[in-house]
Amino acid sequence: MNPLVLFLPVYRASTTAFLAGLGVLALLDFARIEFGLLGGLSWIGMLAIWFFTLSLHINRRRHAERGVGLAFLPLVLAVIVKGIAAFFAMVASLYPAMLRFAEDNGVDTDDPVALNEALSEPGFQQEFSRQLQENPEMVAQMLESSGISSFIGFWLVIAIFAIWFARMVRTGG
Repeated sequence: MNPLVLFLPVYRASTTAFLAGLGVLALLDFARIEFGLLGGLSWIGMLAIWFFTLSLHINRRRHAERGVGLAFLPLVLAVIVKGIAAFFAMVASLYPAMLRFAEDNGVDTDDPVALNEALSEPGFQQEFSRQLQENPEMVAQMLESSGISSFIGFWLVIAIFAIWFARMVRTGG
């Protein structure tokens, strides 16, 4: 297997090279999310993963002697699903933080009526927003919880397309 198949979108990727490359990228992406990069440069790693994933899809389509335009579809859909999954994970982690904040301010969270009244007060929302701004550690924890969800969403879409792309045969014979 030519290791450049993974990095540059100018080669041809056999089924084995394509699937092995995606596996390596998924492991690198997981390590990027789990351990991060020095200096908060995790987003550069994310962009690199996206580029290499696109390169593999382009190279796989070249190997199957197909146009490369459809190679962008898996990446675009995977990034969209990644964003949606991260958003829902962030919202899911925001609600328990809001409940803890309500409890700390004397609201009985076991009483749905009292909780609803407290949450609907404009002052409550402003104070909770202020606490989030003053507590970057809490926000960092919420962002960390969205990392794995976005990882799963991204690679699930890529895996679905990988099945399709791996089954492509050469059209030229």
